[in-house]
Amino acid sequence: MRYIGLLMTLVLVSVASMKAQTSEFKKWSDGMLSWDDFNGTAVMSASPSHLAVALNTVSEEKVEKGKKILYRIVAEALMSPKDSYADSVVRTEQQLRYHQLLFDQLELYRRRLQRELNSGINGVEAERRLAHYRTLYKEQARVIADETASGADDKKLQEWEYYTRKNLEEVGMPIAPEFIPGDWSYGIYLGIGGSFPTQDIKENFGNCATFLAGLTLGYKRAKLKADIAYGQPDFKNPNVFGATTITPDGVVRPIQGPMNDCATFLSVGTTAGFSVLNSNRVTITPFAGVHWSGYSWNMANLEWTLNEEKNEYVSKVKNTVSAKLKDLGWMAGIDFDIKLHRYVTTTPFFLTGKREQFTSSVRITPFVMYANYKDVVSKGYYLGVTVSYSGIARALSIK
Repeated sequence: MRYIGLLMTLVLVSVASMKAQTSEFKKWSDGMLSWDDFNGTAVMSASPSHLAVALNTVSEEKVEKGKKILYRIVAEALMSPKDSYADSVVRTEQQLRYHQLLFDQLELYRRRLQRELNSGINGVEAERRLAHYRTLYKEQARVIADETASGADDKKLQEWEYYTRKNLEEVGMPIAPEFIPGDWSYGIYLGIGGSFPTQDIKENFGNCATFLAGLTLGYKRAKLKADIAYGQPDFKNPNVFGATTITPDGVVRPIQGPMNDCATFLSVGTTAGFSVLNSNRVTITPFAGVHWSGYSWNMANLEWTLNEEKNEYVSKVKNTVSAKLKDLGWMAGIDFDIKLHRYVTTTPFFLTGKREQFTSSVRITPFVMYANYKDVVSKGYYLGVTVSYSGIARALSIK
């Protein structure tokens, strides 16, 4: 029966439930337990009271001097009032001392876990240590329930209270150190946009929607990006290379033409930038660099024959070839990153082995790009804009 009482007394709230608002829980540091903290409803009549507690770790964020972000990885000993209950007949001072003893024991393991977190462990190893201390607490609570008869043995209860207070004093109150995001960052961005050619290029190809994917690497405010954009513009001039023939009727006719309505447009390159503004809400980063761009399509070689019935010349496909235009030009633009969400990961990056600050943003990028396709003497600028999702990570280190 003692173990039945223990099982109802010891309820470790799951990690998922700890994501609820902090106001739903009472921290050990908030003060001693009172019967007013037991607001739940009994789920089993076999146990007149039970205490719902949890050992957990959270990341706390603060902004220093309006700009610098600091984190603390904090272990918490929590009690859930809505999941704890006690029947009126057992609301005695001695039974409350028993529940307080269990809560004090949880605080003892919290402090020991905090000391390990303060040594610099995080990520997977921190989760392992958390699981280890949860297990130790469950085993210790089982021993306490057995020796004190779930609080009924006052002498044993006093012995355990003295033992717990002494250990709390010896361990002390470790203060969680502050962590700061490192200087190096890495991330991805994915989005869509539009590309609008000008000058000679506009005479051959139309505007197009583009799909963008890229990687970014940064050191402090300096940024390096590599990306690829894909689109399918239509043809403004089907005979891009201007190949013609003169049929016997004296008419100049094209002898090349596309097999499809659209060409394939690719832009691949790398740029470097520097963040001129880097606040908690917005980052503005002008950039410039080199970009390879090109068009490709399936092109038909045509021949013209006289249709004697209609007395007109008609074309037919003699063969098909792959046509390409390409050039290495330059690109410049500005990234406007509007930050949406920021959190600390629970698992480490495999290279750093550390927890990381991960920032999600909406990135709006107006840009200009220049290309000169010498095969057709076609040159001009591309004006465009992309809207993308950006995810940037920075490893955390002790300040």
